[in-house]
Amino acid sequence: MKALIAWMARHPVAANLLMGFILIAGAVNMLTMKQEVFPLIELDVLEARVEYQGAAPDEVEEAIVQRIEEQIEGIDGIDQITSVAVQGTGVVRIELSRGVHVASKLDEVKAAIDRITTFPAEAERPEVRQLVTRQRVVELALYGDVSESVLRELAYRVKDELSATPGISLVQVARVREYEVSIEVPNDALRAYGLTLQDLAATVRRSSLDLPSGDIKAAGESILLRAKGRNYDRADFENIVVVSAATGAKVRLAEIARIDDGFRDEDLIMRYQGKPAAFVQVFRVGEEKVLDVVRVVDRYLGSSLRPGLPPGITVDVWRDDSIEFQNRMRLLIKNGLIGLALVLGALALFLDLRLAFWVSAGIAVSFVGAFAVMPWVGLSINMMSLFGFILAIGIVVDDAIVTGENIYAENERGTPEVEAAVRGAQRVTLPVALAVATTVAAFVPLLFAPGTLGKFLFQIPAVVILVLVVSVVEAMFILPHHLAHLHITGFTPRTRVGAWLADLRHATDRALRRVVEGPLTRALRFVTTHYVVSLAAGLAVLLVTFGIISGGYVRFVFFPQVEGRYVTASLELSQGATAETTLAAAQTIERAGYTAARALPDPSGRDLVSAVYLSVGQQAVAGPGAVGALNLVQGNKASVVFELLDPEVRSVTSKEFELHWRKAVGTLPDVKKLTFASNVINLGSPVQVELSARSEEGLAQAVQALKEELSRIDGVFDVRDDREPGKQEVQFKLKPSARMLGLTLDALSQQVRAAFFGAEAVRVQRGRDEVRVYVRLPRRERASLADLSRYRIRTPVGGFVPLHEVAELSLGYGPSTIVRRGGRRVTTVFAEVDSALVTGQQVNVRLTGNVLPRLQAEIAGLAYAMGGEQREQGRTLPSLAKNFVLAVFCMYALLALAFRSYVQPLIVLVSIPFGLVGATLGHLIMGLSFGLTSLFGLVGLAGIIVNGSLVLVDFVNEELARGKPAQQAIIDAAKGRFRPIVLTAVTTFLGIFPLIIERSIQAQFLIPLAVAIGVGVLLGTALQMLITPALAMWVEDLRMRWSGGTRSEPSEGAQL
Repeated sequence: MKALIAWMARHPVAANLLMGFILIAGAVNMLTMKQEVFPLIELDVLEARVEYQGAAPDEVEEAIVQRIEEQIEGIDGIDQITSVAVQGTGVVRIELSRGVHVASKLDEVKAAIDRITTFPAEAERPEVRQLVTRQRVVELALYGDVSESVLRELAYRVKDELSATPGISLVQVARVREYEVSIEVPNDALRAYGLTLQDLAATVRRSSLDLPSGDIKAAGESILLRAKGRNYDRADFENIVVVSAATGAKVRLAEIARIDDGFRDEDLIMRYQGKPAAFVQVFRVGEEKVLDVVRVVDRYLGSSLRPGLPPGITVDVWRDDSIEFQNRMRLLIKNGLIGLALVLGALALFLDLRLAFWVSAGIAVSFVGAFAVMPWVGLSINMMSLFGFILAIGIVVDDAIVTGENIYAENERGTPEVEAAVRGAQRVTLPVALAVATTVAAFVPLLFAPGTLGKFLFQIPAVVILVLVVSVVEAMFILPHHLAHLHITGFTPRTRVGAWLADLRHATDRALRRVVEGPLTRALRFVTTHYVVSLAAGLAVLLVTFGIISGGYVRFVFFPQVEGRYVTASLELSQGATAETTLAAAQTIERAGYTAARALPDPSGRDLVSAVYLSVGQQAVAGPGAVGALNLVQGNKASVVFELLDPEVRSVTSKEFELHWRKAVGTLPDVKKLTFASNVINLGSPVQVELSARSEEGLAQAVQALKEELSRIDGVFDVRDDREPGKQEVQFKLKPSARMLGLTLDALSQQVRAAFFGAEAVRVQRGRDEVRVYVRLPRRERASLADLSRYRIRTPVGGFVPLHEVAELSLGYGPSTIVRRGGRRVTTVFAEVDSALVTGQQVNVRLTGNVLPRLQAEIAGLAYAMGGEQREQGRTLPSLAKNFVLAVFCMYALLALAFRSYVQPLIVLVSIPFGLVGATLGHLIMGLSFGLTSLFGLVGLAGIIVNGSLVLVDFVNEELARGKPAQQAIIDAAKGRFRPIVLTAVTTFLGIFPLIIERSIQAQFLIPLAVAIGVGVLLGTALQMLITPALAMWVEDLRMRWSGGTRSEPSEGAQL
């Protein structure tokens, strides 16, 4: 490698060709690679969904969910099975173990479910799929005081036009009801003609078909035969003959039934800006770019859609995720450029300006080079990868600084320029390569963080690693050539600015020399003479740091608030509440939101609220966590979403608006559950405990006890659970007299189902829509329990009897939602926390350490599991810790191989905990909580902080090899490497400093990571310059004592 470095430094064009190739390849990929808001990730989760229309949750659980669970529970590679049964639908989620081949497991699960032959005849075919995140870019809201059908048809027209527009591949219409034909026949008409609803459904089915009937082989041609009688709309169905007599008299369907060609009878209501609405979602797929998709949509809106909209209808862009992308991209680019300028300024203070320029140019080459590789490893331009580049600014310059400073030092000693470049680069080949390797090893654990969050954050460490790899190539093979032609010794600047900078650099150099020869030399002599005292002091500092953390002075919040534009209120009424009642409650909450907005005027003078979206039947879930939403329609649930001004424009945070909104709403008597959320990334509630027990009574007791315990903790609010009283249900069973009439329970239940839910007659394809046709009673005859009791059942002999005469009717309650995990029903207790008083981590520790074990002792068979944010934390942190231990061992192995020593790597690695001292102090001073982003910073810091110790120990070995006494060798090495060590620490800090002081609302969740690295490397380096020499002296003293020598004896060719 040293020969290659010398050849590249001396060759006139090789280094520039290599740099040109890196820049061209990176620039081409940068312009063409895909852009997305968040990285597209595939989840290791499969979902099986079965519709069983009209069935109660208990029936869905028994007939659908349990049968699927039993069929798939023996499949290898399944980590957890979670099932949900609601009215009309059963959903089974299968979480796979990490590393399992998802496609093969998907096929295996499909095959297992297809083998089930005992599903009810009325159930739809199971839909089995893998959950994936789709990249929605824009969502359009079409709204106005017009009919639902007008909005729906307009939404589909927009979908068709956008899908046909070049640059857009995937468009979907969202949150609209499906078409349905309802044939409603009164009970009296059925009795008059001796019919049942099933009879009519069969008649409609037989009268509505297109049937191929073969062909005729005529002379010279083949003529197809086809029976054509498919009915499509109300007029077609009205003409169906249901009864005919020998006399020729006919009774058509229109004479006995009301035919409603409308929408499916489900509780789905959408409002935008207070008016009925339909929504069109535009997605990014393949290599499409976020900003290109947005430009195409904007051009379509301006030139095609808005000019031709029908009167009374308006179109707005409801969600534009590219705004978040552009804002964060501008934020990161701005901070990156400022950080780069600060790094260049710091380098100019310590080194020749021309040398500082080439060292800084290495940052640009490394960044552009990373773009050259990113598409080949599945990376894209998104908010996470941009964040990785910001993180790399302060790190990537380290190897170039070490190389450039060593070349500079060689030049200062009078070595000719080319020879100084070769010698300087070759001398630091080992420490630079080791420094990059250990930093990469420190970031590798972050690549393997488990779960959805791990996949979501994967691109941050991946980008840092790529930048580091390219940077070491630049520092070893390109930078020496550029510095080989710089005449530094005796160089006189030709310009006044150059002369001023040279004078400033000389003044800085003199000041640095005074520090090195004065305070630093005295400190080094003290720590190497009194190394036991020094190491004890270092240990005391670590213990104080651990005390600050364990004492709660710096709190732990797993995932920080990510500022966004949307604040959501999700409400739930009692089971059985109509959609209209839920809408009224949601509108009350909407008015309270406007009241809260008026109480928080923005200094800009603009309205804080941009738009309001209200949905009944489905609750809104935003961000990466939205992929886990079940999207089940339930009329007692609703959401109200306020879109606020852009975070870069307003001064009011979304959290502040959320708190004022919560206060303005107060207590609503009809609303059973009400939660607010303003975070972009949804990991669930900070406190979320899933309970299961052997008996319903035991489970109810545990839930109530846990809620009471949570209510007594200061800072905990919105304590709730997902148990529901359930809907009223009428259960019926046959009387003995019914059997005498020839009735069976199956025949009875089928007639009741047809009357009150509907008997499916046929499905017809009308254009893009598959329309179901049902035959049922009119709504007025199925609106009360009295209607049920009076409904007449036809007996096999042709007579009609009231339902209450052949069946015993009993009124009770059934659950509205059944959640199962691991084959057992579970109830989840949720709670929110005020982070100013208590963190979710503190509450969960209290629950798992005391409350839940006590409840387990009191209630037989009670089991619990942590969910939501705590579950993600439980998956992520242990995995990070385990992987970090392996990474540290890899760092140790690399150092041991390079130094040929078992002890020297330990001296280097001891500096890692001292980075935590600086990170903790930074969090404490700035009032920040430790969180996942802080941990990312600490892991990266571990790889950075060892670089100084690594270079120092390497030079100690060189001084010892020259025959110096150990103490003098350590002092001289520390003094000699003080400038590059300090310079790398200062440039790392300055590179990330703009992010530390950034006041932008959107940058707040990035600041803990910046503080962990920036402040950690500054204070950690200061401690490192004292602790590493003290530890090295102690190890050398022990070695000399064991070998029978004394400390003052020189050791020829010795190593620590």
